[in-house]
Amino acid sequence: MKKKTIVLFLFSFGILGALIYFSDPVKIWAVLSNANLLFISLGLFLWVLNSLIRTLRWDILLKKLNIRIKFFEVWQIFVASMFISNLSPAKTGDPIRSVILKKTDNKSFSKSLPSVVVERILDFMVLIIIAIISSGFLALKIQNLSIWLYLSILFYVVVISVGLFIVSSERRTEIFFAKVFKTFSFIPVVRNYENKVKEASKKFHKSFREYKHAPTILVAALLSFVVWTVEGLIIFVAFRSIGVSISLIPCIAILPLSILLGILTFLPGSIGSSELITVTFFTTLFGVALSDVTAVTIITRFLSYWPYVFVGAALFSHKFK
Repeated sequence: MKKKTIVLFLFSFGILGALIYFSDPVKIWAVLSNANLLFISLGLFLWVLNSLIRTLRWDILLKKLNIRIKFFEVWQIFVASMFISNLSPAKTGDPIRSVILKKTDNKSFSKSLPSVVVERILDFMVLIIIAIISSGFLALKIQNLSIWLYLSILFYVVVISVGLFIVSSERRTEIFFAKVFKTFSFIPVVRNYENKVKEASKKFHKSFREYKHAPTILVAALLSFVVWTVEGLIIFVAFRSIGVSISLIPCIAILPLSILLGILTFLPGSIGSSELITVTFFTTLFGVALSDVTAVTIITRFLSYWPYVFVGAALFSHKFK
C-alpha cells in the first residue's frame, strides 16, 4: 500500500475517531450493544440483495457489448473489484473490473471498460436527481451544507458532460487517451502500452457507441434507482435496529450528500467524511441524538461497506490474485 494511501486512511480514521470521541464512546457502545440483531440480519440480507442487483445491472451492460460470462462469475468479479474500489480515493479503483475480466476471461480491457464507465455515470445521474429533489428542502434547514451540495452537483454535471463529449467522437477519444498515456508515460507499465493507444481508443469508442440503445440504458437506469433505494433501506434498517424511527425518504435523501460530497474529499471509501455529513444531516433536521446517529453510521458501514471489503478481499486473494 502506498504511503499516500496510508496517510489518507489515517486521516479518515482520525476524523471518524474524533466523531466517536465527541459523540461519547460510552453512549455509542451502549447503543450498539443493544442493537436488534433481527434488523442487523435484515441489513445484511439487503447487502446481498443489492450486490446481486448491481451485478445484474453490470451483466446487462456487458451483454450489450457481447461479453457473456456466468452470472456468479460476474458477481465474484464485481464484489472483488468493490474491495479495491472501496479502499481507493474517490473510488478510482473501479476499472479493476476490466483488468480482472482481461485476466480471467481474456476480454479486452478497452472493450469492457465502457460498461464500468456507463454504470458509474448512471449512478451519479441518479444521485444528482435525488440531490436536486431534496436540495430545496435542505436549503431551508442546512444552508452551508446545501451550498456545498449545489457546487458538487455542478462539478459532477460538468465532468459527466465533458466525458460524454469526448467519447462521442472517435477522434476526441483517441486524443484524450493519447494525452492520458503521455501524462503517465513516466510509469514503465503505462509506457509499454503507449503504442497501443490508438487501437485501445477505437475499441473503447466502439463499445461506448453500443450504449446508444435506449432500452438497455433505461433498464440499467431503473436498476440504479433500485440500487440506491436499497442503500437507503439499509440506513433505515440501521436506525430501526437501535429503536429510532426515521422514515425512508430522508434515509434516501442523505445518500447524495454523503456520497457526492464524500467522494470529493478523496478519502478512501469516504470514511470519516461520509459519517460527519450523515451526523450533521440527522442531528440538524430531525434532532436525533448525536450518539445515536454516530452509532447508525457505524452500523451502516458494517452492513454496506465492510462486507464488500472482507468478501471482496477473500475473492481477490484466492481467485483473482
